[in-house]
Formats: sequence, C-alpha cells, structure tokens
Amino acid sequence: MDPFDPAIQSTAVSGIRPLLSLALFAGIGAFFFGALFTAVRRGMKEDGWFNMNDKDK
Repeated sequence: MDPFDPAIQSTAVSGIRPLLSLALFAGIGAFFFGALFTAVRRGMKEDGWFNMNDKDK
C-alpha cells in the first residue's frame, strides 16, 4: 500500500532520524506522565482518600 504523499516515502520512513525523534518524544512523554502520576499519588496520600481507619473522629 503506497502512501498518499510521495515525500513521506523517501524521508519519513528511512534513516535514523525518525527513530531519534520517536525516542525523544517518548522520553519527554514518559517524564510528564511520571510527573502527573506522582502528583496524583501524592495528592491522594496527603488528602487521605483511602484512609479506612479514621482515628481523628
């Protein structure tokens, strides 16, 4: 199956540049996903969402 744009056939599929850009964006995405996950976990811990033993009451 041929791509619609012939420029993609010669530039985007061959070489190491697509792999480098994929690795770069995957690394940046993993960093921000990790930061988001850490922030949500820390917020849940500080707010006590899953405290079943309410010793304050």
